[in-house]
Amino acid sequence: MTADPTFDPDLETSAASPDDARVRRPPLSPEALAARAARDATAHRMVPGDPIVFVDREGREHMAVLTAGRVTDIRGNLIAHDRLFGAPEGVRVRGSHAVEFRVVRATLPQFARSMQRHATIIYPKDAALLVAYGDVFPGATVVEGGYGSGGLSLSLLRAIGPASLGGHLITYELRVESKNRADKNVRAFLGEQPHHQVKVADIYQGIDETSVDRVVLDVPEPWDVIAHAAAALKPGGVFAAYVPTTLQLHRLVMALAASRRFLPADSLETIERPWFVTAQSCRPEQKIIGHTGFLCFARTIADAFIDCVE
Repeated sequence: MTADPTFDPDLETSAASPDDARVRRPPLSPEALAARAARDATAHRMVPGDPIVFVDREGREHMAVLTAGRVTDIRGNLIAHDRLFGAPEGVRVRGSHAVEFRVVRATLPQFARSMQRHATIIYPKDAALLVAYGDVFPGATVVEGGYGSGGLSLSLLRAIGPASLGGHLITYELRVESKNRADKNVRAFLGEQPHHQVKVADIYQGIDETSVDRVVLDVPEPWDVIAHAAAALKPGGVFAAYVPTTLQLHRLVMALAASRRFLPADSLETIERPWFVTAQSCRPEQKIIGHTGFLCFARTIADAFIDCVE
């Protein structure tokens, strides 16, 4: 296996051809070694419970949760988790068969794609736009309809920020089993979230909260929540919904217009196309993440009126 500078930064690659044999650089000075140690000291130190990703030289990822006594087996390479406790994020580790990996804490998209789930998740590309186009801000009060496996809740909680900012996420979920599973996923990645309240209740029957900033829905019939959302949202608040099909999108947008409580809705979908980039090639990947769902956004209106006609 060819050495990779990402895995051993003391190996130098020929500028003329990255595929040429690597040569080892001269030993670092004491000052340079001290600078490296100081940089490592700023890293997150891995602890039990951290969701982590092992990345090999080819960029392939293997997800795990750091657990005392556990051993991860990656294609025959055994790595004891106990050896990683206290190590800086990004550490280089050599498996039992001398294959090397870098170990980092999982990002939210990595965790969401690999977490335990019982239903199709909202993909990170859609969750990101729900947060961005939904204008979910630090300290916001957000009502979420549909808990699923907790993937969207993770993105919303990240955007709302810590409890100290005064924001809240109130999630309506009808099924206890779904709630329990999603709770575990949220705790596994973010820990305890005191400003996240999960109600085992039917959001179609109503929203208890008032003066909320945002309502975000991942339910089969979001049009049945429009009246409740209009009553719960502050004027100028944002209604956001995710629906898989064009028929659902059409019915939702027509219902928003018929309610006469919202500005004209915006609808969109996003296509994610990864690119393959090496020294010799730069082209689209053969696989893309195509249609996963439609996103719909609308803002509530106020009843006040100002007449500027003289």
